Amino acid sequence: MDFIRARSEEQKKIRIQQIVDAAAALYAEVGYDKVTFSQIGRKLNFTRLNLYNYYHCKEDIFLTLLLQDIWAMVADAQSTFTEPVTERDGFCLSWAAMMLRHQRMMALFSIVNTVILKDASSDMHRRFRSEMHEAYNLLTALVQKLFPAFTPEQAAKFIEYENGYALIVYPASLEYKNSQHIEVFKDAGFGTRDFISQFVPFLKILLKGLENAPEY
Repeated sequence: MDFIRARSEEQKKIRIQQIVDAAAALYAEVGYDKVTFSQIGRKLNFTRLNLYNYYHCKEDIFLTLLLQDIWAMVADAQSTFTEPVTERDGFCLSWAAMMLRHQRMMALFSIVNTVILKDASSDMHRRFRSEMHEAYNLLTALVQKLFPAFTPEQAAKFIEYENGYALIVYPASLEYKNSQHIEVFKDAGFGTRDFISQFVPFLKILLKGLENAPEY
């Protein structure tokens, strides 16, 4: 791709998406740690100075990618779950499967606070927090529709706890290790298990606990 400076706002949006897509492609090839700001530019035939017209650092690009993945997950949840839940076990399996459709989101989310945000710009950090809050509220509202007996606090706790556990389980899962070409030792310790078999039992316990918990 030959670099041509974007003039209109629409052209700038297209250029930004091209940058994010290039970062995503490199991430799939070599993983987050090995992707550099310069590599992203070279993939697009951008000079480092060209790239600075749109982003200050690699971390800001990946925060943009993570936000896009989060919004894709929210849209997936909203389209997948449209009626109040009548069968808990089926819901737990479907919710776990929905999360697994967004593996890059879980992988990046699991390092956002410990790695990505450390060197991100203040403006991008603020945008990330703001959009995260908006997404969280939409998911909380969805859970309230799915479980009408839940209070807003119970719905919020479901999103908080299921998300937190997913970010612990996924990086240790068979799916993540396979995607990152990490060697798996099936006979060592507890072994490496798939995401669904670990996440579904947790969701069942979480729903039961929230249902029986005293008011928050």
